[in-house]
Amino acid sequence: MKRKYSLTLIVFIISILFIQAQNTIVPNWKINPEKELNPNTSWLREAKWGLFAHYMAHRPSAPIPEDMTPAKWNEKVNSFEIKSFANQLTDLSVPYFFITIGQGGGYYCSPNKTYEKHFGPSEGKLSKRDLIANLGTELKSRGIRLCVYLPALGRRDGKEIQQKYREVIKEWSMRWGDLISAWWIDGAVYDSPDVFKAYTEAFKSGNPNAIVAYNVGPVGMNRKQLVPVTEYEDYMAGECDYVLPTSANIPRDLGVHFTVSGDGKYYIGPNISGNQLHFLNFLGEWWGTGNPRFPNELVSAWTQHVIDNKGAVSWDLPLQDNGIIPENYFNQVKELSKRINGSK
Repeated sequence: MKRKYSLTLIVFIISILFIQAQNTIVPNWKINPEKELNPNTSWLREAKWGLFAHYMAHRPSAPIPEDMTPAKWNEKVNSFEIKSFANQLTDLSVPYFFITIGQGGGYYCSPNKTYEKHFGPSEGKLSKRDLIANLGTELKSRGIRLCVYLPALGRRDGKEIQQKYREVIKEWSMRWGDLISAWWIDGAVYDSPDVFKAYTEAFKSGNPNAIVAYNVGPVGMNRKQLVPVTEYEDYMAGECDYVLPTSANIPRDLGVHFTVSGDGKYYIGPNISGNQLHFLNFLGEWWGTGNPRFPNELVSAWTQHVIDNKGAVSWDLPLQDNGIIPENYFNQVKELSKRINGSK
């Protein structure tokens, strides 16, 4: 008999695996409540909120569609209307924007000669257009920071392959330079502090002032506050799925049940043992998918709650193939911007 599993069950199972990954990697990090924040994170706290988009050849965490080809991918990347999208961000007073370089199947929205040197011709899966460079140049001219998402390349490979991936990352970082203000690295279950250090150096090779976060799973699935993954990161990845984390001072006699450091400050920033407090959540029904799931009042109020506790929030939303924010999401972000920016 074939069994049909609901999306909710699948998401729950994935979340449990993420938690296990987090518990596995935490020993690489030594709890240090006295560690100072990297001063380069101040812009993120001062920005308070920003936007994030999964612009890829497939839906997030899903397989590559059977009909996807390198030609179709390049057509999509070439159709991205950078000035029109930048106009939207300007109209919305968005301080920063995250975009995915790629996620699965070897499809990336930027060329990379080092990648093809080490792993063979991409046959067009590495786009001919450098969307990241083009977008970064336009946004920088408007005072909007560009940040990037990348999976933890080589996370389950040996040292030789990991070194090759770091060379790939270095080519991107050196080319983009100060066009990139932050890196958000997904699924980063590397097995030693030395590996984290080496990857962080690669990400920052083109811009030492860029900040890095390593994601090992969603927050809010247990009572333990998500803590820094490694001493070599600068801000909390803070992935949220179907839970909105809140901040509070936990009563002293209950603190042991809720925090790792035992200081009783549950998601009160800015400093979470050396990391700037930050959360990433999706406005839709999943990453880059569906219709807005929250009323405007909830989006604004929860964002303000995090800001009041010296954190920042990045909101994921879908983009059309041409890079335009759909009208329903544009209107929701417009209301968010009005409420948050109007309170400055």
